[in-house]
Amino acid sequence: MIPECPRAGDSRSRSRFPRTPAAEPSPGRAASGLLSEITTTINSEPFTDHYTILPGKELGRGKFAVVRKCVEKCTGHEYAAKFMRKRRKGQDCRMEIIHEIAVLELSTVSSRVVNLHQVYEMASEMVLVLEFAAGGEIFNQCVADREEDAFSEDDVKRLMRQILEGVSFLHQNNIVHLDLKPQNILLTSSSPLGDIKIVDFGLSRMVCSHQELREIMGTPEYVAPEILNYEPISIATDMWSIGVLAYVMLTGISPFLGENKQETFLNISQLSVSYTEEELQQLDQTALSFIQMLLRKQPQDRATAEQCLKHPWLQSSESKESQTAEKTLTVEEQEPPGMTSSPETPGSMSTAEEKEERPMTEELIVMAAYTLGQCRQSSTSEKDALAAEQKAISKRFKFEEPFSALQEVPGEFIY
Repeated sequence: MIPECPRAGDSRSRSRFPRTPAAEPSPGRAASGLLSEITTTINSEPFTDHYTILPGKELGRGKFAVVRKCVEKCTGHEYAAKFMRKRRKGQDCRMEIIHEIAVLELSTVSSRVVNLHQVYEMASEMVLVLEFAAGGEIFNQCVADREEDAFSEDDVKRLMRQILEGVSFLHQNNIVHLDLKPQNILLTSSSPLGDIKIVDFGLSRMVCSHQELREIMGTPEYVAPEILNYEPISIATDMWSIGVLAYVMLTGISPFLGENKQETFLNISQLSVSYTEEELQQLDQTALSFIQMLLRKQPQDRATAEQCLKHPWLQSSESKESQTAEKTLTVEEQEPPGMTSSPETPGSMSTAEEKEERPMTEELIVMAAYTLGQCRQSSTSEKDALAAEQKAISKRFKFEEPFSALQEVPGEFIY
């Protein structure tokens, strides 16, 4: 358990948590929350007999998995092939892969979750053939240097509705994702801006009312306080991550990120988050109330996915779109024959950034990689922006890898 330490100094204190060894799983606990039955046929013939792996950079890579773009030979369709090792740190992890397959099977009817096409198994690894999302991660827009490449507030509203639809579906089936972050939400296209696909269910778990589930897992910047305190996990745990995700998508700032993991954990446990950032003040004020109803320390106080979908912030853009459509129809009815309106050209989005494998380090009771980088700049001058970044580096983020106390898990891949 990560203890809550007294706050020292200001809201971005550098107080460190005491160092503790990695937690060891208790007997039989590894299977907790994992699904074990699947209907998908597991093919045993060589993967390359049916698919051609395209040359070039990988879609993503983790310590125990790699994602490559491939083409099915018989159809010519493109897919993302996720190659996953069955043994990790000397332990058989095939059950975790079967669980991920089971969650994907369960989510087949949801258009907001990536689709599973086929599964192959070799001596040392399994391959999940997944729907290819050409638009890449929404992370790329969250950290865009240029304002025109970043999401607009209306973009965030539309994508957030879709994310909530996917999360709502998972929660209705008692599945908690536990690693919701920009790197695990893809776009079907980047220009025009497509729809979202939720991916990477390696850390997901099935929760039920008659059995408590306690795990130390997730990505440091996005984990809920109950995970750090080793308290029971519930569907409300995902809703905290949704609140952090909304903050990041709207501002390009990671609200709880400190200069190290310990400071990040302290910020989370003390609910140290700023609502006075310049980027937030420029938004519809209902956006603040949306974030605030999710970033609450007690899980029972957070809004559900269904309640979020009814929030005024997400309803406002729908009503505006409806009003705009009505006005457009009225104008078109009044226009003389032969006059037409010119369609708007969708703006181009930034391309995906190449990722590099990060080393894993053991600290406290987690296994995680921790890096910092530049994110979207504010509208100040270049000198002011540089000075502000140097003073508030704790708010800047580049990439975080998920961690688990029970096993070292892959996390730097997008599927």
